[in-house]
Amino acid sequence: MRKKVFISHYIPDQGLEMIRQHFEVDYYNGTALSKSDFIARAKDADALVIFMTDFIDAEIIENCPKLKVVSSFGKGYDNIDVVACTKRGILVTNNPDNLTASTADMAITLLLALCRNVICADAHIRAGEFNGWHPSNFLGTDFHGKTLGLVGFGAIGQAIAKRARGFDVNMYYYDAQRKTEAEELLGVQYAPLARLLAKSNFVVVALNLYPETRYFLGSKEIASLQPGSYLINIGRGSTVDEDAVAEALISGHLLGYAADVFEFEDQMIGQRPDYINEKLLRCVGKTVFTPHIGTGTFDARQRLSVSTANQLICALKGEKPTGAINYAEL
Repeated sequence: MRKKVFISHYIPDQGLEMIRQHFEVDYYNGTALSKSDFIARAKDADALVIFMTDFIDAEIIENCPKLKVVSSFGKGYDNIDVVACTKRGILVTNNPDNLTASTADMAITLLLALCRNVICADAHIRAGEFNGWHPSNFLGTDFHGKTLGLVGFGAIGQAIAKRARGFDVNMYYYDAQRKTEAEELLGVQYAPLARLLAKSNFVVVALNLYPETRYFLGSKEIASLQPGSYLINIGRGSTVDEDAVAEALISGHLLGYAADVFEFEDQMIGQRPDYINEKLLRCVGKTVFTPHIGTGTFDARQRLSVSTANQLICALKGEKPTGAINYAEL
């Protein structure tokens, strides 16, 4: 009998067809399901393909007695109770490599759009207010020749550094682990967090969300940023205190903030906000926001669909996928 797989969101055709070749598939391509609706669809599944809008907690696991594999379509897995999965003998997988380049591209895109006032300048033209060149129109800040600080120096942080080298910037990074080979290869210096924040004109946050990284840049850290600097977040929204960022923008301490991720998205937090901080949204002219589209290219989504299919097929064969999270503990 073919094993059953529940796919809880849109997945490009190439990966979907790979999964269908091996398994019986229940494919849901709609808005995020409520927990009760999710359980109703998943209760007989041997495996789940889930997305960041799904929160796989102990209740869902208990109601899926046949479940053997939970496969995340993305890289992050803070929305999966890995401990509960491990206790039940359920393998958790993710896609560790297929979104790195696209997310790094987005980090540079946000940084440049922010410091060169691209959004405001575009609105100015569309409003019919542009009367030709003027020496003081939308003056921004150069990126080249400045200092870039990278908070988090995993695959994405290193990919950002690789791209930033072309701008002749001085680079520091902070990470829980020193990456000496990458330091030499990319020309990046390790610095304690306080020193990095104090010395950098631009700070990019590229952290995964764990309990210990929630509000990793809180009010104290935001206050210690170099005055007149720019902050960019492409990791997870809750690694940065949005309220503290808003206050720093209002006071002028922080010159600009760009983000592709937001606190309200992070379901692992019990009392999450309903939406993006209102004070932050009112900081028009000092902010650039995108709706979590770091991997939002046709190319990246296709790569992720194929990688997810391969992870799933490998796992349900009883083999170790490249993105196995808890394999050693099972």
